[in-house]
Amino acid sequence: MLVLSPEDAFPYRTCASIGTFDGVHRAHKYVLGLSLRCDGKGMAITFKEHPTREEDILTTWEEKLEILRELGIDVVLALERKHKEMGAEGFMRLLIRNFGVRKLILGYNNRFGRDREGSPEWLAARLKDFPLEITVVPPFYEGEEPISATRIRKLLKSGKVEEANSLLGHRYFLKGKVVKGRGEGGKLGFPTANLKFPPEKLLPADGVYGVYVREVRRFGLAHVGPRPTYGLGRSFEVHLLNFNSEIRGEITVEILRRIRGVKAFKSPQDLKEQISQDVKTFEKFLRLHRSPPGL
Repeated sequence: MLVLSPEDAFPYRTCASIGTFDGVHRAHKYVLGLSLRCDGKGMAITFKEHPTREEDILTTWEEKLEILRELGIDVVLALERKHKEMGAEGFMRLLIRNFGVRKLILGYNNRFGRDREGSPEWLAARLKDFPLEITVVPPFYEGEEPISATRIRKLLKSGKVEEANSLLGHRYFLKGKVVKGRGEGGKLGFPTANLKFPPEKLLPADGVYGVYVREVRRFGLAHVGPRPTYGLGRSFEVHLLNFNSEIRGEITVEILRRIRGVKAFKSPQDLKEQISQDVKTFEKFLRLHRSPPGL
């Protein structure tokens, strides 16, 4: 997959989908999939940084590229926030002239260009000015509401991970760096890897979750939030089931299921007994779902 900037050029005909694509959820995947079904290279036009949000991002740039690559996108045109100031007409002419765009696919609520001037309606009124075909994708519903990044954020913030995963079309995942912790989990017989994530990345609601770590192909438990039994602040730490080696570097944690909320226990021994029960609860879930969704 080739990643370009607006200052570059591409010599082939392209069929382009355009959007922020935060989360790359099922509706996004449908839009992106259409760009792969026409004559030309499939291009995704999107932002390296979220154009309006500073926090609660569903996918970092690295994570977004990973999903786009898995979807089979040929070319990514990576926009920066400064490119929002480009006029809609100038932007369209750039796409046609420098990137060979002959078909543009966008969602019904897509806006682009300075002051959000560009829209499906704006394009429809100017088709005679631009030698390209336009496809506007209507809302993609799950239940009574459209699938959207906003809806998914609300679900994750309330701990409804399985519902969020259904709308995403993949497990919500986070790429984080392993950092040194206090070792309290190891003292209880449940060693953990403490993780640090980019500050803009959305963490699910506080609680204990069943997870899967890609790099070591192991299931485990993740604690998200404060550690009231020890009077300690927030952490995101993962204990892997049936795994005795040390984890280092960067790992990818997929969130499968929320097991419980954060609790304060009277003693570390009480906490240990609860973790043992959490492990049994998650192992039962895995037995009932021999191939958990997304695996």
